[in-house]
Amino acid sequence: MNDLVWLIIVSILFLSFFAVSEFLYKKGADVELTRKLVHFSGAFVTIFFPFIFESPITVLFLALGFSLIMFLSKKFGLLKSIHGIKRSSKGAFYHPIAIFICFLYANLLGLPWFYVISILILGISDASAALVGKNYGKNEFIVEIGTTKTLEGSIAFFLSSFLIVHLILLLTTGFPRIECVLIALLIATIVTIFEGVSLGGADNLFIPLSVIFILSRNINTGVFELSIQLLVLFSFLVVYLITMLPYKRIGFSAVVLLGLINYVIWVMLGSIYAFIIFIFSLLCQKTNLILSYDCEAADKYRVKPIVYVLAVPIACAFLGDFINNIVIYPFIASIICEIIIIRLKLFNNDLNKGLIATTIVSLAVLGVSCVFIQ
Repeated sequence: MNDLVWLIIVSILFLSFFAVSEFLYKKGADVELTRKLVHFSGAFVTIFFPFIFESPITVLFLALGFSLIMFLSKKFGLLKSIHGIKRSSKGAFYHPIAIFICFLYANLLGLPWFYVISILILGISDASAALVGKNYGKNEFIVEIGTTKTLEGSIAFFLSSFLIVHLILLLTTGFPRIECVLIALLIATIVTIFEGVSLGGADNLFIPLSVIFILSRNINTGVFELSIQLLVLFSFLVVYLITMLPYKRIGFSAVVLLGLINYVIWVMLGSIYAFIIFIFSLLCQKTNLILSYDCEAADKYRVKPIVYVLAVPIACAFLGDFINNIVIYPFIASIICEIIIIRLKLFNNDLNKGLIATTIVSLAVLGVSCVFIQ
């Protein structure tokens, strides 16, 4: 069958999922259950995209179509089985975007099973974490004030993600058994952290993208290199927890996120860049040099400030694959800019304005570097 026929079939299936979830919601089913039902059932349809669709344009059309449905239904108060949650979430809009990007990337790589792994983790692991956390979660941790998740949910997410990656790689690729285990452990750890610190449904975008990105970068990675990556990742997490948690300026969720970010920067750019971020983090956490103890937000810094402060350095890390010889300049400029903003309390602690200012300075430094250094 051609793309048009499959497009019609898939559209009918998804519309039927919406209809069933609405029926169950009106019969009294919890909205979290109906959301995850659509999430879970949708995953088992979308995993077949690389095997039924030939053109990425068809998948793009589907993604745009369902994003439009999500937007209009939320605007006009429809599909309460999906939008009826109390917390603010844009996950329903991110999901189709992630599906298209992963499909396009896997199509370019010629590795459809990488796409399948990414989408299954989003569909199965995310649903497992939500259901286990809601029904059995007793050990909560704060992501942001007013947003909590559970340790039990994170464990469920980790275990299901590990099994998905390990089994599919083992059964569908030529990866040796030990490499499958190590890659599965690496991915499960990273995406569990992503899921544990994500806000506003951002995990629907970043989890599948991070999975397929990690898989693509480790196609030819051996046991030794994978073992080093795992050792460095866990070392960053442990060191950050030991050195920062006792001072209680930055919450648990933010400390774990900092450890993951430092690992990402180490992988993409190397030890020097990771060391810069580590020193910057320690200065913010343990001294008055940057972050004053009397700051109103002290002991309340969690995920959002970390994302805003380190968004530009993270972007520089990914740019390092293309402009590695000059990326150090905007990287350092962004750190210095953030130090000044935090220390002088510019913009009245408006994180968004601080991010904009940092981005402008970093782009200016990058432009100057391109002109005078290359």
